[in-house]
Amino acid sequence: MEYKKYEYPSFNIYTIKTNRFKTVNMEIIFRDESKKEKDVAKTMLADIMTDCSQEYKSRKEVGKKLEELYQASFYGVVNKVGHTLMTSFVLSFLEPKYVNDKNYLEEIIKLPFEMILKPFTQASEFDIKNFKIVKNRMHDEILSINEDISRVALKKALKNLGDDTPSSYGVMGSIEELEAITPKTLYEAYQDLMNSQCDIFIVGNVDMDEIANLIFKYFKNPVIKTKKLELYVDNKRVKKTKNILEKSNFVETSLVEIYNLENLSEKERIITFYFYNYILGAGGLNSKLYQLLREKNSLCYGIKSMYLKYDNLLVIQTSIDKKDVKKAKRLIAQAFREMKNGKFSEEELGYAKENFIFSLNLALDSPAGIINNYVFKVFDNLPLIEERIKLIKDITKEEIVKVANKIKPNIFFVLEGEKQDGKN
Repeated sequence: MEYKKYEYPSFNIYTIKTNRFKTVNMEIIFRDESKKEKDVAKTMLADIMTDCSQEYKSRKEVGKKLEELYQASFYGVVNKVGHTLMTSFVLSFLEPKYVNDKNYLEEIIKLPFEMILKPFTQASEFDIKNFKIVKNRMHDEILSINEDISRVALKKALKNLGDDTPSSYGVMGSIEELEAITPKTLYEAYQDLMNSQCDIFIVGNVDMDEIANLIFKYFKNPVIKTKKLELYVDNKRVKKTKNILEKSNFVETSLVEIYNLENLSEKERIITFYFYNYILGAGGLNSKLYQLLREKNSLCYGIKSMYLKYDNLLVIQTSIDKKDVKKAKRLIAQAFREMKNGKFSEEELGYAKENFIFSLNLALDSPAGIINNYVFKVFDNLPLIEERIKLIKDITKEEIVKVANKIKPNIFFVLEGEKQDGKN
């Protein structure tokens, strides 16, 4: 793969030329500091800006245009990465050599920038019809989240980290926060978005110089690149673990344990801790937590551990009967002790290496996987996939035991359901 960077006054273009695919993928990423009061509006904004524009007044018209462009796809997505909010517009289209139309490449590149720069607005407000459609769609999605005990429990547990940390809230927000958005405030969010830093990533087998020239022709972004954005959140360690219990109308009970990760080195953050997390709980049926809670004690309906890298957090979550909460906590603590004492085999470490190498090779077979890796190479100096595979092969058991001593408990949260002893 051939990597190249094009620098312009108000944005950079990063290209990866490869003949692995018959499509070309482009991701236009706007970055700004995550702020709770703005993130929900930008989530809605990413949706409405890919549904309509001044040229294409509805989702149906946008869909028709994409069909004419040989079934291209275009959508928006918002992600919070630590302190940073990323609003991305993603375009996927057929490689031009398969199209018998000399204007095809220019037409396809022009489309996303026309939609981004000319949203369907009037008098500094978004079109009310499309506004209501997108708002109702988000409303339904938030309601669906609230019907899932695992997602509700995790959201509530993270909220207890405090209002001063972006780790405590998500980009979807609440029904109340959504209802507060108006066509006018959504337009204000658009203005804020257009004052964000912008980077563009492209992967495919195409003339990248030509694409870069076309982007510069159609994307007149006034923002000059100056602001440095912080990714990692420093969630402070607590002197005493917080034990919090909330009751719910769910049948099951969900236990969420949140741990701070302290003073991880660069290698520990990007490689070693993934191994620790895999052996502890992310490795499925063979993980230590699954074996202790599910296999040996038939205690839980499901258990997982999540490494929130940019929040410097480790999260354990399990669904159990409410009478088993104390026992589950004891068994989770046992799993942590065993990791500290190196009570896992070289064979388990070997399985983890095989799994990670397989996953990274799989990412090389996906345009989205290649772009995602390059995005974090640029934003966070993450090694490229080929480099990470080499680092993975050299990881040792001793390195994993070392990170086991950098984990400190913060919150033990229980969302208590109604089920006990197999009864409601």
